[in-house]
Amino acid sequence: ADYDRLNQVLSNLISNALRHTPKGGMISLDASSIEKRVRIEVKDTGSGIPADDLPFIFDRFWRGDKSRTDRTNSGLGLAIAKQLIQAHGGEINVESEVSKGTSFVIEMPNL
Repeated sequence: ADYDRLNQVLSNLISNALRHTPKGGMISLDASSIEKRVRIEVKDTGSGIPADDLPFIFDRFWRGDKSRTDRTNSGLGLAIAKQLIQAHGGEINVESEVSKGTSFVIEMPNL
């Protein structure tokens, strides 16, 4: 596995969780090995993602909050994360509920 690229994916997911989890919220990381696969979960108790937006979050340049005008975030992070995980033979999925939080799960071959 490419350490730098996987670090990039996890850094992006953690950064997003920090950005969207209010003070007093929780962010957790869990890693496990199941048969010949590695499972990594980044979970938060943040603002969550509306169900209508979930199908698009891995699209390039997509942003959930259309009113945001700050350009510090390009909207590429999750698209790149998905490509990097797929390049490692894995997949990334998301579950989220507004006001309850978000969970990203990465599953990859145990390299």
